[in-house]
Amino acid sequence: MNNKLFSLTLLKWIIWLSMTLIIVFNIWIWVDPEVLQHLGAERRLLDNYGGIENFVLWQRIAGFAADALPAGLLVAALAFLLVLIRQLEAGNWFEEASEHALERVGHFMLWYLLASFLNDTFLVLIATATNPPGQRALAISLSSDTLLGLVPALMALVIARMVRLAREQRDELNQII
Repeated sequence: MNNKLFSLTLLKWIIWLSMTLIIVFNIWIWVDPEVLQHLGAERRLLDNYGGIENFVLWQRIAGFAADALPAGLLVAALAFLLVLIRQLEAGNWFEEASEHALERVGHFMLWYLLASFLNDTFLVLIATATNPPGQRALAISLSSDTLLGLVPALMALVIARMVRLAREQRDELNQII
């Protein structure tokens, strides 16, 4: 097996592992948060508002849904990255399927960033919804991690555009010859 195919295989395994961990931990944190805390997982935001353990059932369901949206979008972006890798393994560098997979990675990453930005706000609203009036909270936060996430999302979209232009030029040159 040549090094390029080996590196793509390794990358596929890393993506599958990442997708699995995202799904498992997102479910686990809402089903049994104390076990994850023993493993070192932190939920400082929710701990500031009493912790998941003190949530009523509807708060746990709503919190899970609020966390599941960005997690699902990230898993979808990773799944389209797997589609792109399969195209690369087949040698379809400049095909329309590669372009569309890159576009989808970029779009899902942008949606993931938006959902992540709103996630903390929703979690604070859910965590304080059962508090008496005057003790409810609204928090809006923007972190450098969210802004840094724009880089791979925008790079995927730019590279998708480059693939489209390269394919169009290749097709044009093939018509001339």
